Amino acid sequence: MTPPTDFQTLSAALDGQYHVERELGRGGMGVVYLARDLRLDRPVALKVLPGELAARAETRERFLREARTAAQLAHPHIVPVYRADETNGVTYFAMGYVDGDTLGQRLRDRGPLPVVDVVRVLREVAWALAYAHVRGVVHRDVKPDNILIERATNRAIVTDFGIARADFNPALTQDGMVLGTVHYMSPEQATGEPIDGRSDLYALGVVGYQALSGRLPFDAEVPHAVLVAHATKAAPALASVAPAVPAAVCAVIDRCLRKTAGDRFETGEALADALTRALEDAAHAADAQPGQVISEAAAKVIWQRAAQLQAEAAQRLDARTRESRAALAPGSAGTGAASGSTPTSGYRLRDVEAAAVEAGISQRYVALALAEQRSERGVVSAAPVQMTRMDRAAMRILGTKRTGLSVSRVIAAPARDVLAAVGRVLRGTPYGLVLRETVGGHPLDGGVLVFDFSDATNAMTSGVFMWSRWGLFAKEVRCTLREIGNGQTELSLYLDIKSGVRINAAVYGALSVGAGTGGGAIVAGFVSTMGLAALATVAATGLGAIAALGAAVAATGPVHRWEERCVERELDKALNAVRVSVEQVDVFNDTGRTRPVIDPFAGLPAATPRP
Repeated sequence: MTPPTDFQTLSAALDGQYHVERELGRGGMGVVYLARDLRLDRPVALKVLPGELAARAETRERFLREARTAAQLAHPHIVPVYRADETNGVTYFAMGYVDGDTLGQRLRDRGPLPVVDVVRVLREVAWALAYAHVRGVVHRDVKPDNILIERATNRAIVTDFGIARADFNPALTQDGMVLGTVHYMSPEQATGEPIDGRSDLYALGVVGYQALSGRLPFDAEVPHAVLVAHATKAAPALASVAPAVPAAVCAVIDRCLRKTAGDRFETGEALADALTRALEDAAHAADAQPGQVISEAAAKVIWQRAAQLQAEAAQRLDARTRESRAALAPGSAGTGAASGSTPTSGYRLRDVEAAAVEAGISQRYVALALAEQRSERGVVSAAPVQMTRMDRAAMRILGTKRTGLSVSRVIAAPARDVLAAVGRVLRGTPYGLVLRETVGGHPLDGGVLVFDFSDATNAMTSGVFMWSRWGLFAKEVRCTLREIGNGQTELSLYLDIKSGVRINAAVYGALSVGAGTGGGAIVAGFVSTMGLAALATVAATGLGAIAALGAAVAATGPVHRWEERCVERELDKALNAVRVSVEQVDVFNDTGRTRPVIDPFAGLPAATPRP
């Protein structure tokens, strides 16, 4: 943490120009703060040179050179620099604030990323580097932590031209110190030879290698050994460590890692073009896989269901708003799907998702709808799962319009910490849920975690999810996370209760008939004891049966809605347990403990020490 005196000194020095809010991160050349430009009323990122470094003339000059170099570049995928100055002993520059995280943080949180996402990031960074290179600027420190991912758009933005030079001179300082990050250095940069833009493309190739495989091409405990490996050893083929990556994409990355600069791509534009072609080849190969092309009927059901889920969420928000009397306007749900050209034999699944999002339906609800449509084999069924006549009749009997139950809670923690708590709590005692799959991408990116109930947990005796399992007969629990800013995350649990509605309607119907028959028999017996005529007995039997049946039918709706409330309390209790787990981790935090920063679920990288 930054000592309060440092923060106070900075705030005082920039008073009247910037309102400094909080620290965003630290690097070798400075500390970055989120601030508000008071004159232009916009958020900015302030990069401040620490006082002990600002006292060194060479370091201060290098820091200001970073600002001057970056200020020459105006590109959609490069962070803009607004101002560089020295005020009241503080050396800083102001740049555009990107609301998001770094590619490095995403890799630490998620592990290897999907091919489509990696190719998109690499292509956008290649465009940015191509722009800088034709203006004589080599970045020299391309790495995941210098690639920002904007939250709202997923746009990749290059930052930190801290050791960039516009003269293509060797990367050695006067004292022979190599500038850059050793794991991403090109052979020529590692040996201090003259470099050009192709050195950055090598580093970008290392970034792609790591993002696709979760591994670096060269690693060692001693930095010098890494430099030697970059200079003398051929990188292992990407396919040898990430066999699931399409061959076309592997070929592009492998070419970036050639030892001789002339064997790599000549320009960033050429690399971006090669990535585009590789992505198209990968997309065609993915479309050929089973379950990736679905019928028009199935596509419409996914769109309609996703819109319905979003509409229901908006209604819940509206209800909570009215209850709390807050002056918030309810959200609106997309109700349709964009149209466009699709294969005549069906709809590609990725196009179905894209069309729904384009129509205004949130990705999380598209993922929920996809989770409902997936078969036990993990692919989308060609026959859409939709409401049947029996479903609609059952809903009328029970007096409900709900086919699913969802409970949400806002937790004051980043999404990655909430995800780790979800893994600890829902998979632990007493809940004992079993993660089956994720649908629609990584849970930190809007994907849905699908949990099965475990037979090891006896819900009937422990009370855990008792009403969920045996009251509404849910088969699984779906979980989504949504980071809402200011270090807060909305966590939601969702149950599909369509099968429970059908079962309960049948059970309540049978009980109602039984109640009617029993009621008629009781009335008939009473009439018989009174010695009335047989005709009166028959009439009384009928009237008693009708009255008892009517009373039983009238009770089915309230009983079902009571069960729904019981289920919602169970879900809310589980969410509260996750919240408590997150808070306990914060309370008992110590530098020696470990926590999963990639994913708490099986099959993904293990825990690493918390920084």
